[in-house]
Amino acid sequence: MHCIEQDSLSRRRSIYSLGNTLGVSENCFIDTVAACLKYCPTPFNIQSARVVILLQKRHQMFWNMVWDSLQQKAPASKLISAKTKIDSFSAGYGTILFFEDKNALAQLKKSFPLYKKNMRIWCQQANGMLQYMVWQTLAENEVGASLQHYNELVEKEVINWLKLPKHWELVAQMPFGSIAKAASEKTFLPLSDRFLVLK
Repeated sequence: MHCIEQDSLSRRRSIYSLGNTLGVSENCFIDTVAACLKYCPTPFNIQSARVVILLQKRHQMFWNMVWDSLQQKAPASKLISAKTKIDSFSAGYGTILFFEDKNALAQLKKSFPLYKKNMRIWCQQANGMLQYMVWQTLAENEVGASLQHYNELVEKEVINWLKLPKHWELVAQMPFGSIAKAASEKTFLPLSDRFLVLK
């Protein structure tokens, strides 16, 4: 009996030093993200996640939009470090925007009223699984990425700018590109405090 492969799990890290190249073709990248969206499990097969990939000019415009909003709302003492982060995301090849379709969620609640109080949680969990699927797949192909959440700052502006449906809710952003600098060493809490096996 062989052991399950685990090495790939450690490859998925938050990469903040991004370059603007890809180790795979752009079409291959797009097809891979689409496959993750297609095959990600969802509650009652609702398929409520929506994905937009921003490349080149659109990618740069998005992070300029985030920075403009941060300058207006973030404390002055935080702006220098915020600009460094935004610049590191902007330096990448592109950005994946993850959304949830609020209309699909409303229909799901209507179809299964017994579970309606949990539907939003389950849909968010499914979207998180999608984000992880994409992130893990990118890591295995040596594409760097990190997961960001500037949702409230730019959601309305992004919806209008990209002419997306008003019932799409922005939940996460994933800047990606070549790995200019590897992630630093990661520390872990003892598994003995967090993990039980019972028979």
